[in-house]
Amino acid sequence: MADNAEVYKTIEKAKNVSYPVLVPNIAGFENALKAGVKEIAIFGAASETFTKKNINCTIVRLIIFLFFFIFFFIFGMD
Repeated sequence: MADNAEVYKTIEKAKNVSYPVLVPNIAGFENALKAGVKEIAIFGAASETFTKKNINCTIVRLIIFLFFFIFFFIFGMD
């Protein structure tokens, strides 16, 4: 998923079409913002094994990550 932002920057975007980018972590979120992404998709899991294999973090770290997004969308980054 490291190249999601790069793909977003290079595709031709049609009017009235949504182009969400899957963001699995803070670095992915920052890259998406730099690329001008207007919509993101985040995901989580209830299984420690799934989370470690697919998101490369623990559930506790994932929860912190999700709270970051909640804070960001309520208060912004400024």
